[in-house]
Amino acid sequence: MHKNTYQQLAILNNLAGKHLPPVVLNIHADYQYCVDAGVIAAAGFFDDLTACGLHDHIAISSHFFLQNIRRVLVAQGDLRPFNPQAFMDAFAAGYLGRIQQELRLFHGEETHHASGHQDNAENREVSTWQTH
Repeated sequence: MHKNTYQQLAILNNLAGKHLPPVVLNIHADYQYCVDAGVIAAAGFFDDLTACGLHDHIAISSHFFLQNIRRVLVAQGDLRPFNPQAFMDAFAAGYLGRIQQELRLFHGEETHHASGHQDNAENREVSTWQTH
């Protein structure tokens, strides 16, 4: 049962080596690209911490992300009414998840955490975060 659940959920991969395990998010796998976009945006924040504050950075990043999603949907001919909530939830999970990874490393946390369990499909430790 757990294996099927993981196949349907997005994953926040660990970008800092083996210090922290990947995290299974409570976001459907269809939105993995949105999670990844959030991770990339957060990495941009860490690239130059003096450019702007975190609040401004996530607001600007979210705005440009949604603009690009709208453009892609129009380019693909998807003219259904646009509901940005699912896209933004996934983007925010990636962005804030990446920030949380850095905070966990900053506070000295390694692979020891209460919510971890073994993912038999890939035989690696995986955390589960709830996003609501």
